[in-house]
Amino acid sequence: MGVYFQAQDDFLDAFGTYEQIGKHGTDIQDKKCGWLFCNAYNGMVDAAQKKVLDKHYGKCKLGSKEEEKIKQIYRDIGLKEKYAAYEEESYQTIMGLKGSAKQVPWAVFETFLKKVYKRKK
Repeated sequence: MGVYFQAQDDFLDAFGTYEQIGKHGTDIQDKKCGWLFCNAYNGMVDAAQKKVLDKHYGKCKLGSKEEEKIKQIYRDIGLKEKYAAYEEESYQTIMGLKGSAKQVPWAVFETFLKKVYKRKK
């Protein structure tokens, strides 16, 4: 659940609006090795897109055209769709564990999962 939550946080950092998440996402500027970047850089981008990432990732300003180029690459390679599939798969995997929790009551997992699944902020 922690890995899923972090991937969700990375996704919202790039694609969530200020009104949704209450802040401006800065993972691109901070050169974070997050879910989006790792998936993109390791197998989803072509040579030209990788060159753009190498040139601008961690080196651009918030709201710049270079940041938008990176987000456009993420959209072009289908990272939004890949994340949606990952989110659903994570949810199903976690729900499939119901009944197997021995040391922590299932209600704890389920309560937390209800708070984070498909969250927008």
